[in-house]
Amino acid sequence: MVAKPDIRSDNRAAVADMVRRIWRRDYSLFADPSPGGGGDWMGWLDLPDSLDSGIGMAAVEEVEALEGITSFNVLGMGGSSLTPEVLRALFPDTEVALNVFDTVNPVTVSEALGSLDLTTAAFGVASKSGTTVEPLSLEGIFRSAISELGEVDPSSRFVALTDPGTPLAKRAAAGEFVAHVSTPENVGGRFSALSGFGMFPASVCGMPTRELADSAMAMAMECRREDDGNPGIELGLFMAKNALRGRDKVTLALSPSLERFGLWLEQLLAESTGKNGRGLIPVAGEPVFARNIYGDDRQFVCIALEGEDVAENPAYGDHPTLRIDVRGLPAIAGEFFRWEFATSVAASAIGVYPFDQPDVESAKQLARKALESETQSIGSSAPLGDAVDEIVERSREGDYVATAAYLPESEELTGAVSELREAIGRRTGAATTFGYGPRYLHSTGQLHKGGPDSLQLLAICQRSEVDVEVPGQSYTLGDLLSSQAVGDVLALRANSRHASLVEIEGDVVATLKAVAGGIKQS
Repeated sequence: MVAKPDIRSDNRAAVADMVRRIWRRDYSLFADPSPGGGGDWMGWLDLPDSLDSGIGMAAVEEVEALEGITSFNVLGMGGSSLTPEVLRALFPDTEVALNVFDTVNPVTVSEALGSLDLTTAAFGVASKSGTTVEPLSLEGIFRSAISELGEVDPSSRFVALTDPGTPLAKRAAAGEFVAHVSTPENVGGRFSALSGFGMFPASVCGMPTRELADSAMAMAMECRREDDGNPGIELGLFMAKNALRGRDKVTLALSPSLERFGLWLEQLLAESTGKNGRGLIPVAGEPVFARNIYGDDRQFVCIALEGEDVAENPAYGDHPTLRIDVRGLPAIAGEFFRWEFATSVAASAIGVYPFDQPDVESAKQLARKALESETQSIGSSAPLGDAVDEIVERSREGDYVATAAYLPESEELTGAVSELREAIGRRTGAATTFGYGPRYLHSTGQLHKGGPDSLQLLAICQRSEVDVEVPGQSYTLGDLLSSQAVGDVLALRANSRHASLVEIEGDVVATLKAVAGGIKQS
């Protein structure tokens, strides 16, 4: 039996012991992993120092091989794509444009095929396992599009970012890629921000990698402190102590430039801690409510970039609140490390193993089954208004409502869902979250299935006349997307979670706004 760590921040001996044990890779700090989930997964502790020697960043020969490109396009999901997404938002005006495709929505991909200059585009196929279906499907599509131009060898435009020995790595060794960026085997995807998954795109695109490395190394040094000045310990114990008191909704308030950082935090917290019926439930992008709306299940973490601030919220004075100030854009690398360290601390304190994801595979298996059967359906779909009414009536104190949209990402759709979240939150007092599918399957999907039994999930989809064939496969992107929606809902129901899948006809944004308006008026 694992001895539970003393999580009182005023117990300096216990804090010092926890710091030493983390840096020693002492896995006895954590609960037992799931079958097959053990092994060495704490290589992320070494990544800040490795950046000093350039490991994970583009080598001279790799830069020369990609000379003349105007865009670098990451094809990945979850841990292999969320760091580039954060960096893309923070450093938008780079020498080479960075784009991230972490969706198989056929409308989004079709638009990209029409808007990207494929004659000067390069692609990073990012997959730790080398077998992830979404980036491999996208790779086939973009390779085919470049081949049709007939101007260059498609292999000269593709880089493989994957662990050694994977099917993707073997293809790279066979000459199907211009380069193989080897990612560390002892670093899980959601802890890999400072590996090649994040830093190679940053260096190819001309981001300030020296400053990023300095920031990461400085934070790692601070996280070696054996007192209450350790920023990773402070954050980790703050989240854990509040969660153990029933405040498991980690509500993130981010300043404007850090909005996409919320996506990365969602995956790190949700997938690391959402298991064994426990977990930290990250709540990002939620509208601000009156102070009486928030229940006693809340804790707040405010993160503000230098020169910006978070939205005012009267609830900060009523609930545990921690503020983090990010001193300049390159300091984001230090924040990656702070949160990885803090998540490990919090996982230890609440009694879960942070480096596995035992419930993710079930949805993948059911999605594959739906794809193979060509019946991407769960039966009749209730109207959106009826599904939302059922969620509102069913919500209990301490529940959270997660909306998932298997639709093209847009500001208009995000805004409409925000109105729905606000209406549901005001009516029920429940925390609300939102994610685009299939991105959230690689992010909060583990929490939904393995975390606390407090989930109410609403998945939204729509049939599209636009579809994209996947070269060499019997399925289209539309088939894949539909099967993933069905597979996730079935997996949630198999875990006794409440999940509804709604197919909307007509104007999705108008429908969402109408339902939100109805809740407010009733």
